[in-house]
Amino acid sequence: MGRFEFTEQWVVPPYYPPSVRPIQELKPLMISSMTLMDSQRGGRTLVRVVTPSLRFRRMLTAMVEDEEGTAVPLELRKHPKEDEVEMVDIMRPGDVFLIKEPFLRPIGIKVYGLIVDHVSDFIRLQQTDGLMPLKWRDTESYSAKSRDLRIDGNGAVKDQNWGRAESLYTRAILAAKTTEEEQLARLNCALVNLHLDRPEKALNEARKVMGDGNMLREKSLFRVAKALYALGKYSLCLEKLGVLLQFFPKNSVAGIEIERVKQRLREEESGSYQFANMHEQAKATPPFIDCATYVGSVAVRDSPGRGKGLFTTKPVKAGELLLCEKAFAYRYAEKDNPIGKRNMNMLTDLNDGFVCEGGQPNLITQVVQKIYHNPSQSEIFTSLHHGDYEPVAVSEVDGHPVVDSFLVMKIVLLNCFGAPRSSRESMETTIKNDGDKASDSSPRYRTCGIWTLASRINHSCITNCRRSFIGDMLIIRATKDIKADTELFFAYNQPSRNETYKDTQKKFSKWGFTCDCALCLDKKSTSQTTLQTRKALCRDIEQASKPDVSIADMKKTMKTSLEKLSKTYPAGRDAALLPRVEMWHSCFELGKALVKKGKQAKGLEMFVKCLRALGYVIAEKAPTDSGRGGNKNKAMLEIKQWGEVNVYTVEVFVQMMHVYENLAPQLCEVVKEYATVAYRIYCGEDVTISELYPELKQE
Repeated sequence: MGRFEFTEQWVVPPYYPPSVRPIQELKPLMISSMTLMDSQRGGRTLVRVVTPSLRFRRMLTAMVEDEEGTAVPLELRKHPKEDEVEMVDIMRPGDVFLIKEPFLRPIGIKVYGLIVDHVSDFIRLQQTDGLMPLKWRDTESYSAKSRDLRIDGNGAVKDQNWGRAESLYTRAILAAKTTEEEQLARLNCALVNLHLDRPEKALNEARKVMGDGNMLREKSLFRVAKALYALGKYSLCLEKLGVLLQFFPKNSVAGIEIERVKQRLREEESGSYQFANMHEQAKATPPFIDCATYVGSVAVRDSPGRGKGLFTTKPVKAGELLLCEKAFAYRYAEKDNPIGKRNMNMLTDLNDGFVCEGGQPNLITQVVQKIYHNPSQSEIFTSLHHGDYEPVAVSEVDGHPVVDSFLVMKIVLLNCFGAPRSSRESMETTIKNDGDKASDSSPRYRTCGIWTLASRINHSCITNCRRSFIGDMLIIRATKDIKADTELFFAYNQPSRNETYKDTQKKFSKWGFTCDCALCLDKKSTSQTTLQTRKALCRDIEQASKPDVSIADMKKTMKTSLEKLSKTYPAGRDAALLPRVEMWHSCFELGKALVKKGKQAKGLEMFVKCLRALGYVIAEKAPTDSGRGGNKNKAMLEIKQWGEVNVYTVEVFVQMMHVYENLAPQLCEVVKEYATVAYRIYCGEDVTISELYPELKQE
């Protein structure tokens, strides 16, 4: 992919926990009394901003002073980006904040400052707050009228400056002298919080508006419904929209929303998705998809030795939809768009030396903001695997959520998935770029997301399900027939040809486990000499697959090199239990070369060997070349057990179908159905199959 071009570099400081003590238990602390390089446990500091704020390396910084007049730099981390909330709406001159158990550390040569890593340790004081020092009160701001503030907020809404509008409407609520003023400000605040991805706050604000006036009631019902929709509570949303139409039957927008919600409920209840429409939505950047999560025949259970896992609850068939999950959080970070480029950053954790690059740094901030402003959604995220990091036991204090930024970082780095814009697009790009030569290298995606249910699926190099993507929707389908109460596994990293046991396990080091699947155990017991032999034989087969090689040499390779390659695997271990990563690739390349030379029966033989090397159990009777007559009417092909599905599996079936057109036409529909299932598994759907493979178009 070339040298990684990142916008900014993030450095993670030594971990320290967020404050979990109530404000009243904390003692006032001046900067002059603080200890350098330490979190001042048991203390609280009031600071006033004295300079305009600046953004620098993903931090928001300004000079602040305490009540004694001591001035130092203040650095805030994990706050929204400038294009989401402008820095002036987070921190401006005259703003007063309370910092719980502040951290003082060097930020330059002979320069030290206050660092706030945890957003819950940083509390804005309103002018009416009892903790606000009298000398810092802004009498002009305090006397502002609610109506004027609301009008200013409306102007910010017109400019789509949601952060500023939220600040103005919040002040308008506090300045309200009448119930009507308060309710109007709350309604507007609810609208703005929806745009800021804070549906829980929006719901709380809208529910507080119980006005008797038709306009207020109509708006409050609609805002409540929109907030419930954003929270994924579609049944409650539909119920609220029904009430809205009952009282306000002329509200045409509510009718449109009802149809939208009903489609979400169909998705949620039966997995009935409009996949073509999802692909259209995925063309936008970022590719957010307006769809609900469907949970099929799966459930989270304890997995011995692995923590939690995802299990089937009933028997399922290959290709069956098990899960279609909306991302909990998602960051698009690719070079094809200015938005994607801005999200490409590098993170270095000084605590363990871990380095990552792509969308993860911004994803961490997004999750911090999400669970801080929508605390009811916190537990589903914080319960995910977080390695040996010790979280605090308190989730709320003084009525506000406690958010540990370092815990969020750990969970994101251990649970996020890299994702293409769509798996269908990824398949098309891979096949186009590889041309006639297949590759087993996995593409690297900078875009990433958190899918909390899919994150429960544990790793195995030998899989029984596969994940695919359409925008921020993750799709899990079974790759084979699976019995009830079976744990699901997919590969965190795809097995590569000729990879040593040590190199394979190194891929999993960040998760802290050792893979003990049959493939890894075989690698562990395979000598370096055998690995080198496999590598050399694969090279021989690759050379024999080139266009200028004679048919005689190809047949010789089939008889010698392939047989030798097969013998490098343990005797008595069927590929159905131990996929042969090197063989599938070699058989596929040789099969294509033979078909191009007109040796269709021999090519078909290679394609069947290719599938068997991937773990497929196949019952077949091979046809002979049509020019020789033979047993083409007795030819048969049946998959008894599905094996691994990769980006070329569909291509294997398509090649077989073209051969059968000449040698055994009655099998074309059989293979066409297998190709469709493989496409469905890899891309998550089959409605777009004819776009890549016109011959597979459904009649």
